[in-house]
Amino acid sequence: MRVPALGLLAFVAATPLPAQSRPGIADPTSVPFTTNTDGMLIVPAILGTTIPLHVILDTGAGLDIVAPSLIRKVNGKAAGAFTGIRMTGDRVDVPLFVVPELAIGPIVRRNVVVGGWDTLDSLHIDGIISVNGLRHHPFTIDFADKVLTFETPQSLAQRRAAGHSTPLQLSDERGRALDLFAAFLIGNQPGECELDTGSQGTTVSTRYMAPLGVDTSSNDVVRRVRRTITGATEIRYVAGVTQVSLATGPDVGIANPRVTFSDIIYDCVIGTVFWSGRALTLDIPNRQMTVSPPRAAGSPPSH
Repeated sequence: MRVPALGLLAFVAATPLPAQSRPGIADPTSVPFTTNTDGMLIVPAILGTTIPLHVILDTGAGLDIVAPSLIRKVNGKAAGAFTGIRMTGDRVDVPLFVVPELAIGPIVRRNVVVGGWDTLDSLHIDGIISVNGLRHHPFTIDFADKVLTFETPQSLAQRRAAGHSTPLQLSDERGRALDLFAAFLIGNQPGECELDTGSQGTTVSTRYMAPLGVDTSSNDVVRRVRRTITGATEIRYVAGVTQVSLATGPDVGIANPRVTFSDIIYDCVIGTVFWSGRALTLDIPNRQMTVSPPRAAGSPPSH
């Protein structure tokens, strides 16, 4: 079962306690990750200096989410609420808490605002780490070698030299929630797609179907009906397109994939399948992402 990304919209009752993290990384530091049956990235983390976690690294989550049972263990303090809108338009209301510390690899943050979501406890999931807390630290997700690497300026330059870079667009909610977008081509149609490692495949807005010539009556198009987590009916169509690729680098893409068309609030959402066999570097401070082969020539060894 997929854990839905929370995405955009208003943050309510911001806490007065600022999150803090180590100011810099002396050497590139790598953290291995695994994937579950849904293709989600599972990375180790530590809550409150002593509690080891296995969390989902979800670039489309918006904000960090922790199971309420774990928030209680570290005496998390209530800090208002967050209203998120999923890509399907469903509203999700999440209570917020301040936890004393949350660490992933070399990134240690203190007085961290996280959401508490009861569904995580029922699914036995410790938490979800978004890109919000990683916004100051360029990092690479190597999907081939299953390694998360926190880059230095030197190693980041090597990544850029070995790969293809393209601009990132940010949807930043008052520093509390962050989503990333980049320009892609869906067939011959341009779109600003959300980067979402909480999804597997590519999902495209249904308004692209006519320009792409997708005929819902065709035998090649599969119609699916399901319920969202709020109980709303969602109709999806699975069909082939000629390509899904970076708009600035059409050679970085997938030829003739099958994608899902749905009535979503974005142009498109790019899941983990697109990055298979590739390394994705996200440099949020400079609003740039780089796609390169794994273990790119000249890249530094893992530490």
